[in-house]
Amino acid sequence: MPLGLHVLYSHVLSGTLLDQNSDGVDIVAVHGLGENSTEAWTHHETGTLWLRDLLPRRIHNARVLTFDYDSSPSFFTGPDFMDKVQSHATTLVADLEGERNLGNASRRPLIFVCHGLGGIIVKSALVHSASRTSHFTSHLNAIYVSTFAILFFGTPHDHIDVGKWLTLFTSTTTAHQPKRELSIPNDSTAHPITVHTLEVVTNQFAPLMKKVHMYLFWEGVRTQLVNGADFMVDPSSAAPHMFDAERCGILDSNHSEMTKFCQSDSAYRTVISALLKYCHSAPAIVAYRWKEAMEHLMRMRRSEASELTGLLLEIPDKIPFSTESKNDAVDVASENEHFNPPCTVSMDFIGQEHIMEALQKAFNPEEQTLLSIKQQKRFVVYGIGGSGKTQISAKYAQNNRQCYWAIFTIDASSPQTAKQSFCKIGRIGGLEATEDAGKHFLSQTRKTWLLIIDNADKPDLNFESLIIPGERGHILVTTRNPSLRRKGNVGNVEVKGLREREAFQLLMKVADIRQPWDLPTETSGNEITKALGYLALAVIQAGNSIYNKICNLKEYLTFYRRFLAHRQRRKTWQNSGESVERNAENDDIYSTFDFSFQNIASSNTTPSQDAVEVLNIVSFYHFDNIRIEIFERGMSLERSHLLQPPIAPLQAGFVNALISRLRPPRALPRILKQSAEDMHPLCIREALRELYASSLITYGSDERSFSLHPLVHAWARDRIPPKERSLWAMVSFHTLMASIPLPPMESREPDLSFRRSLIPHLNECLDACPMEFREFYGLRIGRYRRFMLLFQPTLVFSFREMIQNAAKCGILYAETGDFSKSAYYLFLAKEALVKLVGPHDAKTTAAMLGLAGVLWGLGRLREAIALQEQVAKSRQQVLGPNHRETLLAMDSLGQSFWLNGQYCEALQLQQQTAENMRIHLGERDENTLKALDNLGVTLGSWHRYTESRDIHQKVLAIRKQTRDESDLVVLETKNNLAMALLDLKELGDAKSLMEEVYNGRKAQMGKEHPYTLWALCYLAKIYTEEGELQKAEHILVEGIAAGKRSLGEDHLGVLMGCGELARAYSRQGRLDEALALTLATVDKVKLSRGIEHPDYATGMWSLGQLWEKKQNQAKAINAYRIALEATEKRLTAEHPLYKIISDRIVLLTERHHCNDYKEAAVAMIQS
Repeated sequence: MPLGLHVLYSHVLSGTLLDQNSDGVDIVAVHGLGENSTEAWTHHETGTLWLRDLLPRRIHNARVLTFDYDSSPSFFTGPDFMDKVQSHATTLVADLEGERNLGNASRRPLIFVCHGLGGIIVKSALVHSASRTSHFTSHLNAIYVSTFAILFFGTPHDHIDVGKWLTLFTSTTTAHQPKRELSIPNDSTAHPITVHTLEVVTNQFAPLMKKVHMYLFWEGVRTQLVNGADFMVDPSSAAPHMFDAERCGILDSNHSEMTKFCQSDSAYRTVISALLKYCHSAPAIVAYRWKEAMEHLMRMRRSEASELTGLLLEIPDKIPFSTESKNDAVDVASENEHFNPPCTVSMDFIGQEHIMEALQKAFNPEEQTLLSIKQQKRFVVYGIGGSGKTQISAKYAQNNRQCYWAIFTIDASSPQTAKQSFCKIGRIGGLEATEDAGKHFLSQTRKTWLLIIDNADKPDLNFESLIIPGERGHILVTTRNPSLRRKGNVGNVEVKGLREREAFQLLMKVADIRQPWDLPTETSGNEITKALGYLALAVIQAGNSIYNKICNLKEYLTFYRRFLAHRQRRKTWQNSGESVERNAENDDIYSTFDFSFQNIASSNTTPSQDAVEVLNIVSFYHFDNIRIEIFERGMSLERSHLLQPPIAPLQAGFVNALISRLRPPRALPRILKQSAEDMHPLCIREALRELYASSLITYGSDERSFSLHPLVHAWARDRIPPKERSLWAMVSFHTLMASIPLPPMESREPDLSFRRSLIPHLNECLDACPMEFREFYGLRIGRYRRFMLLFQPTLVFSFREMIQNAAKCGILYAETGDFSKSAYYLFLAKEALVKLVGPHDAKTTAAMLGLAGVLWGLGRLREAIALQEQVAKSRQQVLGPNHRETLLAMDSLGQSFWLNGQYCEALQLQQQTAENMRIHLGERDENTLKALDNLGVTLGSWHRYTESRDIHQKVLAIRKQTRDESDLVVLETKNNLAMALLDLKELGDAKSLMEEVYNGRKAQMGKEHPYTLWALCYLAKIYTEEGELQKAEHILVEGIAAGKRSLGEDHLGVLMGCGELARAYSRQGRLDEALALTLATVDKVKLSRGIEHPDYATGMWSLGQLWEKKQNQAKAINAYRIALEATEKRLTAEHPLYKIISDRIVLLTERHHCNDYKEAAVAMIQS
């Protein structure tokens, strides 16, 4: 049967199909894994397709539809399982809406019948439909509003045995495939469906459950697998007790047979009875839902219009009476675009109703509109670690997702992580990835948002720096610091732990001990929760130990107290210097971790031993957002290195073997030291499964990262003996470095995003394991460096690895804009390379150039130029003056001369370099074109505008032959050409080109990227010359504000924009404003660039012109003289600007003397 939606049976009433005004119902069947839409529901012995042959006899007003999709088991084993499910779910919604709309049945009640994986697709489909409330997609919301009931047959809701899925034997057959064993492809991209996948789907579906009737069926017979028989879906997962639903076991059928009925089956009678009941009740209730949904949708549209216009449109004072909760009502009428909570809500979350009610009452999110905002609302949740504060904040976010346009989280565990959180928000907002940009984005949006400031625990935290300015938004703070409770202007609440009954129920739920509970069970459970202080995290650990059969309920306290006593004895023996009081407060909960961990540590399996090593490693990372890619990329790079064919000649085999023996063992975990054949990404997945099963880690929503609770993280490091911590800190650092290739690194966005995510972990590692070269600095190598490999091979290999790691750290920090740290590590690498391989080695010169670029970012221009000069000289000596690398170094140095205002040196070097590149590399070589482009800019600085224009036109013509018009390199040449045309007063062409440059950069780089803002400034300059002064002023004001957020107030680009704005003010006659802005700008240029820089000279020249306009010739002459001195020092008297300023001084001086003579003559006559 073709894929998609099919009508299996459609009843006819009075010659017309059922329409939406009749009492008809649509029943939609969605099959499971390895099935199709007919065989899944067909009884093998009788051939009865009960949905077609039996159901219509009992339910006369039903239309039956089936949904076919590619359910091949191997299709769902990759890492993008959720994407595949979502794809099918989206298709189901679209197909179903289209079919019902064409049949004039958009509001007809819906009942779903699902088997296995089909249930997950249906839940995802309803989540998708419920979120479609915008003007353009609200028709898709009809599926959610119309859904009345779902029958789930063997659908896993809260857990599966992942190992079983790896060896699943498919006992069903499809129309296209014979019975076979499901094979998991043995490659790096094939991973099993994880437990966390189900958790994500269930959490997304949870807010919708209260509006949908559910009947949960579980299989009663085990399915025959390769290694025995077992339930494909555990009954506790197919029918979780936390679901408020009807439930029933199909006792005589396995997973495949449980959906295949004949008329005499008792299970069929149960199923058809439920369907009859639902079909009878659905029409009236769904009709009422539609009435409410339309009213709420209308209110939302009016509210949106009010926010957009600022006018209070007519909205009814009274909301129609509803028997459903406010949360239900808002589901249909709200839209959430950004949902980034601190974590996924645990499926074990229970209780805390009084806190949730306090949050709901304080924020009242359902009633907020732009017109009702009077102040920013802040609420503080504080309490001891492990009490569930982060889970509470995530639960509030989940419950109220539909009330907020955006929900973001700030990781306030350190200033660095907080800054990165804001940077991420800035990037989401289409701005630069800076802290100020993220805050600006939230402060300016006119939509409702929630900001969760999580883990604001440190006493020295600058809390005010985390607050968004303005009156908009809701801020929810979680902290262990009780003094922050005063920051909650709408309330605060202390989380002391669960209530006694809540803690007991949580323990029973996690331990999977089902009701009814006898008195001994209640007694033992209450004793455990009391001993653990009713802390949710500790109770979950206890329940997990009982669930995993490490002990039973009655034995737990005996084992727990044994671990507690051992921990206290060990603490006394170690006497690590930490305060006893500080450790004692965590002993209770740490002991629960010890107990859970002991099961892993004592297992004699490879995955469990890998899990121990992984836990040790990540204890030296930041606790949140640890990418699994760290280990996967490390394995991939190590495997590539092992598989590299030997490039040395055969006679060097002995030397290579000797070197491999002399190389010291690397500080890496086992999974990165395996043979190439054994190194498979499944290794890390299996290790993480061990930690996840013991509740020591939680997966991120994308399943590509994991996190540790801060207390688990602290315990994980604490459990490592003090003498071994430095070793494991080193292993952690080397594991991180192993995931990063040597330069040049990939610049694709996924690679950049991955490297950005490493910074919090790198900071933690370097704090615990500082990188130092002290032993190396004491060595005196000199001319004997080439013999070091023979005399001290171990030392050489160690320092090579240290140099590589220092270079990687320097590059990582440079990519994220932390130039101070980058300079430190690149300096270490450069100095060590000079000693190890000499100053002229290619690796040394590459490190020098990298360090020079970072020093430019720090404003240490002289040091940067000195390094570049050294590189150019070294390459001339080693490679020759006409080698490509030498010419590239010279071109880079020439550009640096120009940036530093050394126009004489720049012009001389660039002319020589461009000519040599033309001869030796070719006129059309990309490096030659770049050098010519740089030369054209320098010629423009010497007022040789025609030559500058001709060079840029030539470069542009050649580049356009091989590149697109929108290519960033082409846009750079157009930018330079536009400025040359502006200097030649060809304003029309200049404006057309610069608008093209600005729009191209904005589209590709973002509207607040420095290069985009630079183009905006140049465009404003052209507008000013054309007399479009208001337009120039408008874009400059916006551009300068963006530049300050992205670059800082003293950045050259910002100061240049301020200078252009002052010029626009001056042209408008607003001289006082222009003068004040120019004075402030010139002072900043003087401090940042120095009094010899041409930018300072041109600034003083502009200041002199303003004093002239204000008829203050004395101050104008003084400003011109300062400008002349600055020009003479660096540009020299040969530069055209020197003559222009000199002539102006002479003219003004003559006028000044003439005025003095006139005034003296008038005074004599009057006397």
